[in-house]
Amino acid sequence: MKKVLNAAACAMLVVSMSANSYAADLVKRGSAGDDVREVQEMLISMGYLDPGEDDGKFGPKTEKAVLAFQEDHSLDATGIVGEGTLNVMKTGGADQEPDAAEAEETTEETADESIDPTEAFPSWNPDSETLKELVEFVADCTDESGAGYLDPADRIAVFDMDGTILCEKAPVYFDYCLTMYRVLDDPTYNATEEEKNAMQQTRDHAYANGEVFDPEIGPVKNDLVASAFAGMTPEEFRAYVVDFADHVDAVGFEGMTYGESFYKPMIEVIDYLRANDFDVWMVSACEREVVRALVERYDIPFDHVVATDVPYDASGKGEEPADKYNMSQEDILLLGAPIADVECGKSGKPAGIAREIGKRPVLAFGNSSGDFSMLNYAESNPNHEGMGFFVVCDDTEREYGSDEKAAEYYEVVENENWTAISMANDWAVIYGDGVQKTELPGAEEALYDAA
Repeated sequence: MKKVLNAAACAMLVVSMSANSYAADLVKRGSAGDDVREVQEMLISMGYLDPGEDDGKFGPKTEKAVLAFQEDHSLDATGIVGEGTLNVMKTGGADQEPDAAEAEETTEETADESIDPTEAFPSWNPDSETLKELVEFVADCTDESGAGYLDPADRIAVFDMDGTILCEKAPVYFDYCLTMYRVLDDPTYNATEEEKNAMQQTRDHAYANGEVFDPEIGPVKNDLVASAFAGMTPEEFRAYVVDFADHVDAVGFEGMTYGESFYKPMIEVIDYLRANDFDVWMVSACEREVVRALVERYDIPFDHVVATDVPYDASGKGEEPADKYNMSQEDILLLGAPIADVECGKSGKPAGIAREIGKRPVLAFGNSSGDFSMLNYAESNPNHEGMGFFVVCDDTEREYGSDEKAAEYYEVVENENWTAISMANDWAVIYGDGVQKTELPGAEEALYDAA
């Protein structure tokens, strides 16, 4: 980033700031509030931060900007804003000798630079033992003086999506709900009778039982993700997913769209890990473009999604094999052939991680048998202690939990030495304000005869 020094702008920004407060309370990683925001505004005015990044939270971007500023002005590169750094910032970066307080920044108040969990996790119950385990693990990985220190390049955390960070019971997986909507409710799509029959069976079973159902006769969801969206570009497909997520209400809940059905406690975990320089990846059996479209709202980049591939073909390829046809500059990619298999479930998840990330995770988060392999892959990391966290849907008041299924999962968690996350006991909040669990609507019609 080009750094443009602007002393006048910085001088205006610091009029309301008290240098004395910095002498007593250093602004550093994990700090939050007006002092942080004003430091960010000065960094923006000098070109060290991008406009709009003055959120009042001292995270990795702000720390990186402070380090760059300090290095450019021959200050001790601590990433901490003490009185010395502040004095230079006030001048807009004009050359001057560092204040004596700057030399002390490396020793004053640096023992605890961790983020305050009470501020980082407002949706968790403060007495959660699981949360304490996670915070202790992260502290161990980030303590440069400790034996458990892990270089940021190796701080890999992987998350499943449905049921781990996103509602799984509304009334079933997101991609099933998306496909049912496309075939049965979207007036712009002219579905065949065979497609309607198959998806009506799927919907009736989901609405009555909250379970996935694939008809024995006719196309199933995997076939229809390809055929019902055929001819869309990747950008058009993702835009469709976002539009559905933002405008269609989640079935079985009141006051929540599908795009709002992310678990707030798990989004806080993702933010916390990224603030501690963990590289966060989504690893899902859901279609890759669907996952990309959903998690982009939480700043998960497209290249950090490992999932089942949606097949695309060059628009001019016709029936030729892909390795026999070269695209022209006029060609575009369109959704193509049916999805043959779920590529990223169970043992396919560690395989996808090895293929696309190239490093073994130290943290893994899942919620079903499809995630067992991924959690074991993290737990058995030979280079550093790993942890697997398993989200158990045991809340029958705010979510569609099952006591019987939860008991089965708790037994597995204990046998595998993972760490359980209890929706009922660990989470003070699951969704946004005003969201209420209702009842599943029941079958819309009598189930079709699958035979």
